[in-house]
Amino acid sequence: MSAEWLDREAIVMVKAYPNPSAKYFETVCVAVITTEEGWVRLYPVNFRSLPDAKRFKKYQRIRLRMKKQEQDNRPESYRPDEHSLELGTTIASRGDWWERWRWVRPTLGPSMCELIRQQKVSGRSLACVKPRRITRFHVEDVDPQWADRKKAIVDQLPLFDPVDSKLEKIPFVFRYEYLCEDTDCRGHCQSIIDWELMELYRKVRDLHLSRDEMVGKVREKYFDEMCGAGKDTHFFVGNHSLYPGSFMVLGVFWPPKSPVRELF
Repeated sequence: MSAEWLDREAIVMVKAYPNPSAKYFETVCVAVITTEEGWVRLYPVNFRSLPDAKRFKKYQRIRLRMKKQEQDNRPESYRPDEHSLELGTTIASRGDWWERWRWVRPTLGPSMCELIRQQKVSGRSLACVKPRRITRFHVEDVDPQWADRKKAIVDQLPLFDPVDSKLEKIPFVFRYEYLCEDTDCRGHCQSIIDWELMELYRKVRDLHLSRDEMVGKVREKYFDEMCGAGKDTHFFVGNHSLYPGSFMVLGVFWPPKSPVRELF
């Protein structure tokens, strides 16, 4: 029996950087929160091919139809009906961290170590986890060119597709190394696939800085600022369908500490 379409209101928490796809040309994994389900993975979304009126932003309210992904056994995975997308208001950063917390707070936990244990039992694959101590922001240089299989997909840009540029391969892998709140945690090292981080890299790249200067600018934002002492930093994490035990940082939630303590 085919899955039932559900009408939902959600808030967008993160968009992962696009990935070449033989079946869908180019896909984005979008993590949202609904009142009914909590964390939901919307996949596939060919975001760059959406008309401007449907290109949602982070922390934007949306309405859509979605149904359980029949080809993905992760419990949070749903297929969106892109034609049904309606965009609502965006929760701005200045002064609205409380409103963001209203959505995030019910989804908090478990620790990263516990999430890995739960994944093995229930298949849970999305969560918001709080690092106890972030020890390192690691940057690794990688091949700036797509592998042959993915390059062939990227080169096959559909003639009438609204995307006006080929998907760029980012020549770095960015990772967080951290300890979670589990008392026996031995540490986690997870790649960051947040689209916002990749766009930040592209902006500093266009300043024609040296490699170390570019990396330094990204580190200033994603480590010094977002993980600074005055921030109550959390990670939005999710796994890969082919490697369920391997989790990645999809995005960073970094409200100031003081308002959160006062609110809760």
